[in-house]
Amino acid sequence: MKHKIAYLARVEGEAAVTFEIKDGKLSELVLNIWEPPRFFEGFLAGRTFDEVPDIVARICGICPISHMTTAIRALERALGLEPPPQTVALQEVMALSQIAASHLVHLYMLALPDFHGMASAAELLPRFEGEVGRFLRMKEVLNDASALYGGRALHPVSMVVAGFTNPPSQDRVGDIVRRLEGIKADALETVKMVAGLPVPDLTNEAEYAALKSANRYAVNAGRLASSGGIDAPEEDYPEYIEETQVPHANAKRNMVKGRGALMVGALARTNLKFAQLHDDAKAAAAGVGFGPPADNPFLNNLAQAVEVVHVLSRMIEILATLPGGRPWVEVRPREGEGSALTEAPRGLLFHSYTLDRRGHVVRANIVTPTAHNFMGLEENLRKLIEKHAGEEKDEIALLSEMLVRAYDPCFSCSVH
Repeated sequence: MKHKIAYLARVEGEAAVTFEIKDGKLSELVLNIWEPPRFFEGFLAGRTFDEVPDIVARICGICPISHMTTAIRALERALGLEPPPQTVALQEVMALSQIAASHLVHLYMLALPDFHGMASAAELLPRFEGEVGRFLRMKEVLNDASALYGGRALHPVSMVVAGFTNPPSQDRVGDIVRRLEGIKADALETVKMVAGLPVPDLTNEAEYAALKSANRYAVNAGRLASSGGIDAPEEDYPEYIEETQVPHANAKRNMVKGRGALMVGALARTNLKFAQLHDDAKAAAAGVGFGPPADNPFLNNLAQAVEVVHVLSRMIEILATLPGGRPWVEVRPREGEGSALTEAPRGLLFHSYTLDRRGHVVRANIVTPTAHNFMGLEENLRKLIEKHAGEEKDEIALLSEMLVRAYDPCFSCSVH
């Protein structure tokens, strides 16, 4: 029995899955990421440093802030800039708003229809009017939070190398804090909703990797850490993670050097640094019996819901105590190299730049979360199909699609 899912629906980008079962056993599996390459690293060469954030934001329509933030941090390192604490805090706010907004789109619009036997999010109405309304309330507030300092929700214009160009009034900040408080109950309901969804049985054996810090739930800065024992400065990332290529995909397929597959994203983060989640998130997780170790990749959905609670509480903490004024430092172009790791919604995102003395890009390297998850996803697809090899092919295909969606991949980002 050979089956091809020619187009994986409700994921960002384009990919297909082909599997063949002979004599009750899986004989072939291919995850083909056929999204065309876009060559961002190539056409960044020759651009000035201040053009880079706006360009890399176009890699993705769901997580442009993550690409901007990572590029800005890497470029600030290359330029020898030390952003003030206010800038660092605002970069965290921007990253957090991106993580929660992306998680909610995935949970409600991409993943939820699977669990109710629906082909699309449009079918959720009118049976799930309450859930859709909850999603829209939270998404609106988070979009406005991104726009507060970014100038607009998608592809922000005010977050640049050296700071923020157009800080809002304290009245606007206070309004966003009140609105974030107002959707905390919706976030808690989201955790309960996701926890109530039936989860197929599967055990992940890939190495979990995330950005880790001693005193906080790291998002924008920290050390590269893994369940396999990696504990290294973020700039040493290339010493531990290897980029590889396979003939059946346009995306690279990364692995831990000398070991194998890794998993990044919400489940990796909650497994590696659960104790550093905000108390509100830990309480929400405890209420539904979720906590580390959680080795079922389908639980990535629940980890995302718990992170939404963390994000709201953390953003309120930062914004409620942040001083006003324009966070800014002067920039002088210079020759240099800089790299940075951040936590994008889907996991570790790495940017690295080499600049000449005029601040023009000589070389760029970008490694995305989906490239990190590619090998582990293939391995888990193989295990899932082998486990259900005796069932109808349509049922196996649906389970396979659900697993891919649980990873919340962005195939567009992976072929940047």
